[in-house]
Amino acid sequence: MHKMSLDVHLSDTDVTGQVYYSKPLEWMEWCRVGWFQEKYGNFMKYVEETGITFFPSKVNVDYRKPVMFGDMLDIEMVSKDIKKVSFVLDYTIKRQGDVVLKAEILMVCFDVKKNKFAKIEGGLLEYINQIA
Repeated sequence: MHKMSLDVHLSDTDVTGQVYYSKPLEWMEWCRVGWFQEKYGNFMKYVEETGITFFPSKVNVDYRKPVMFGDMLDIEMVSKDIKKVSFVLDYTIKRQGDVVLKAEILMVCFDVKKNKFAKIEGGLLEYINQIA
């Protein structure tokens, strides 16, 4: 499991102080990129050198409770359903241990240099499996 904490900023919210519905998707992306960069360094440099990137193919979000300005959140991310060219990232966002959001994002591996899907293998496959 990979974890990330964050504080909800005023710019994350509407006039009522409630988080915009799309903002948690951005936070989940920060979590994923942070996890990736812990091992591989700068994500864009990795893509430039290897051609390998990932894109979300399917997103399922269950907004369980409102998230408000000033909330302190913990994001937990685990991998599952790892296949040849794809895997699912399962996210849980908590406020003081209470689940406020659950999400699943299907990530697909793509080689931008060859312009085709890419097999997940080697160290990258092992790293994805480490958070399963």
